[in-house]
Amino acid sequence: MTVHFYFKLFNIIKEEHEVDFAELELLSLFGIVKRIRNFADVVNQEPLKYFTTEDIRIQDILIHELPYGKCQGFYGLKDKLIDVSGLVKRLAYTREFFMIVECAEPEITLQKVFKHGVIGKNVQYCRKNELTLFRFITHQYFLEKSQYISKISRNEKEIDKNVEILFQHLTSNIYRIPATETMSVGKRLEDYFSIREEPSLYLSHYMHPYKGKFHPKMVRALLNYVYPNDKGLVMDNFAGSGTLLVEATLMGLDSIGIEINPLSVLMSNVKCHSLNLEPEILKAAISDFLEKVKKVLIIIESQTFGYSSPVQTEYDFASILRLKKNLPDKLVKLFKNHKTIDKILLTYEVVKTIKNRQIRDFLLLSLSGAISDLIRRRRSEFLEVLKDRLCNLYLRVYLFHKLNNVLKIELGQSETYVGDARNMKHTCKTFDGEKVQIIENYIDAIVTSPPYSTALDYIRNDFPQLVILNLVDSLERLEMEMIGNPNLKYYPKELLEEIKNGHKEYIRLPDLAKESISRLIQAGRIKEALRTYKFAKDMYLSIEEMHRVMKSESKCVVIIGNNHYKLNGGYEEIKNDEIIKQIAEEKGFKIDRVITRNLEKTMSGMIRYESIIILEKT
Repeated sequence: MTVHFYFKLFNIIKEEHEVDFAELELLSLFGIVKRIRNFADVVNQEPLKYFTTEDIRIQDILIHELPYGKCQGFYGLKDKLIDVSGLVKRLAYTREFFMIVECAEPEITLQKVFKHGVIGKNVQYCRKNELTLFRFITHQYFLEKSQYISKISRNEKEIDKNVEILFQHLTSNIYRIPATETMSVGKRLEDYFSIREEPSLYLSHYMHPYKGKFHPKMVRALLNYVYPNDKGLVMDNFAGSGTLLVEATLMGLDSIGIEINPLSVLMSNVKCHSLNLEPEILKAAISDFLEKVKKVLIIIESQTFGYSSPVQTEYDFASILRLKKNLPDKLVKLFKNHKTIDKILLTYEVVKTIKNRQIRDFLLLSLSGAISDLIRRRRSEFLEVLKDRLCNLYLRVYLFHKLNNVLKIELGQSETYVGDARNMKHTCKTFDGEKVQIIENYIDAIVTSPPYSTALDYIRNDFPQLVILNLVDSLERLEMEMIGNPNLKYYPKELLEEIKNGHKEYIRLPDLAKESISRLIQAGRIKEALRTYKFAKDMYLSIEEMHRVMKSESKCVVIIGNNHYKLNGGYEEIKNDEIIKQIAEEKGFKIDRVITRNLEKTMSGMIRYESIIILEKT
């Protein structure tokens, strides 16, 4: 038996390296494939040519919404039928793929290769002579395009209607002429589906504002390459807002995140856990919560907060007032109406009374998001902003369950811990404070992107929520412990003494790092030298820990950029990628491959490209 496969890429390919990612994930999940430069090159060859007749016209589907570049897809062969469920569930850069095989009973064959497929929604087939062509649409297509449903749907009824439109779009609308991208009035959902862009905030990825996110599509493809198995435990030890964890959850893999910022831990957990919440239960909990909030906010409106209250409540107003008085002035000034902080503090007290952990965390993250919204929209009223955010996030949970009636995704389990990637063995704890130990030889794969040595100021971005919601004991200590903190006052003078005195932590670094540090010092760029040294020290410990927790022969991905500092009329390039590779090889990794992608990441210490370093624990 010969089975022919044709894989068609998304039309949103922007860079050549994305084709490399597409090929890598296919290599791991499917096997050897050959690039198709243009589908016109293969459509008149056997066996595709049998399906170009007027009653089928497979050529119209193949050329519908093609990507730019020198590769439109891939071709592969198998000598037997294979279960394609994993390909449908996991592929990131392939929008759809086609299987041609000789079979007498297509629906029986379909049950063997894709038992959860729903004909007319995520799978189609047609017959010609003894051959059957199956068309499979990947989960990634529906997940990404659901962002447009979130954008225009105001309630469950509209989501129900729009989900049906999404499932029919690729099967019924390939001849439809879309409206222009700039059209603002009269635009329909199908017009959004045709926009050539990569939606990255679909479903729970949107749950909270966060700068410097992973690209979900890229991280999914890389995870597919380093861990193609159906079940396992994967990790991001610099979890950030949880993009890797969400993608692993949607792929059916269990995952662990490690993150030093408690707000980021909350984000990651809610993004993953909320997908498991039943919409009816969540909706009822939100309604009950808002009723409680309205009652306690009467206290604010009646201007009796902190005095004799006309409303009987269970909250300790004296402690709330004390907390408010201790808030920094720079935080208070972020809010135009001084009563807004009173309302936030009271609402936080209501959140803390919720017994169900997943519901409580969902409400807490929604409150944190509302704080961020209020700072950006200073004239908005607190309760309306909170209600809008809760409604939006609830509808995203509802939307996932509506999609999943067809997709049948079996979610993986995920947990992100507050911890330090440099010492996961002794620092990790749950969001509620229970200690956890990440043991040796435990993790099947890691995909991570450490904060660069000129990282975004994550603490400044999250400062209001961290303080108002009492998420950290000491903001200053958190800033001291953050890797890549761009606030230079947290690079102590002791670092310079370590360099000058040849401290063991300096001596063990790769010569490449020490040479750059020395040149920066000689040029009078002391702060940049300390930043570079601190980052190299942190990476040494982090890679050492990654090696400790990974299973033998498992793979990991480290995504990192190189800094460029002006020096003596030119630039000093801090080759973070080479430094990490040398540390990794010293610690017992071997280099599987390195992929580079061009970008301008930051103005401070310009990041001109990123390296995707794939390592294997030997």
